[in-house]
Amino acid sequence: MISKIAVICFIVSVFFSVDGIAQGSGREGGRNSQPGPERLERFRKMRLVEILKLNEDDAVRFFVKQTTHEDHVRDLMKSRNEILDDMDSAVRQHDESKKVDGLADQLMAVDKKIFEERQRYQNDVRQMLTTEQFGKFLVFERNFGRQVRDALEEMHQDRPERPGR
Repeated sequence: MISKIAVICFIVSVFFSVDGIAQGSGREGGRNSQPGPERLERFRKMRLVEILKLNEDDAVRFFVKQTTHEDHVRDLMKSRNEILDDMDSAVRQHDESKKVDGLADQLMAVDKKIFEERQRYQNDVRQMLTTEQFGKFLVFERNFGRQVRDALEEMHQDRPERPGR
């Protein structure tokens, strides 16, 4: 289990490295030249391999499946956001309710596809892993997201207010 302190320390190091990059530290290709979200993702993957005790071949297969899933969900979310933008425009312009109803139907269809994709991915992962590994995977996904969110909130609360803000 990842301790809350370890996650906080990691996120702090990510923000300091991102801050250094944003300020033009001039260390092109250096250890901290990788942006924060990618470093967090790499940390998540390393922890997942460790927790699931995946060998190299299984880890490669697992992350190919995961990357394919994430790309598909990203495309669906892009479509979903475009529909919501159209809906926002229609509502602001007081368009007829038929247009809003049609957009709502489209949105619900995309939501259904997102859910179906998640189920497909989880079924693929479940077939690849043992029952215990699959359980650990599901719990890890939930807990890691919570720990990152909690750590970010805690960092935000602990940060002193800057003058002029």
